[in-house]
Amino acid sequence: MASVKDAVEEIIEESYLLGLSEAEIREDFRRFIDTCYAVIEANVKNREAISGLAEDLAREKTCILIADHSDEEAAFDEAGGKIKEAQEAFAEKVARRKRMILKAIADYDPQLVRLIDEQRFQGEIKEVVRPKFKLKQSYNWEHHRELLLKLGYGTTVVLIMLLIYLGFIQNP
Repeated sequence: MASVKDAVEEIIEESYLLGLSEAEIREDFRRFIDTCYAVIEANVKNREAISGLAEDLAREKTCILIADHSDEEAAFDEAGGKIKEAQEAFAEKVARRKRMILKAIADYDPQLVRLIDEQRFQGEIKEVVRPKFKLKQSYNWEHHRELLLKLGYGTTVVLIMLLIYLGFIQNP
């Protein structure tokens, strides 16, 4: 089951890489290695393990980033028996290397792979501006406010008139 999952993840990674140019694939792989370094440095406390994993990452980075594809115009696909373009072969190779690196890190601590994936696929967070909707039609309080003010003014006028009347009654 794990090998099928690994194969599917490798195919997904490869299909993503096929949409990139060779320089972009190299840059993506460099970012992947840098992300792995950062997560390992931040989460592994055993210096021996860090140096071992860092050495493996450096070796993988060197293998891919220094590889010269000028003489490799086409690669033979063993499974299908057909010729692949150099870009396809390179994308497949990088995808396989990424899965091998993640598998080696998972052998040390599977939690690190989850952290690496979170950091890799995080992307730029953009603030979403949501429109303000009123879910429920609120009651029109403006009308009631005006009525209450009219009632207050009327009460005040009546009270003033009452005070004037009481003032006249007391002075005979």
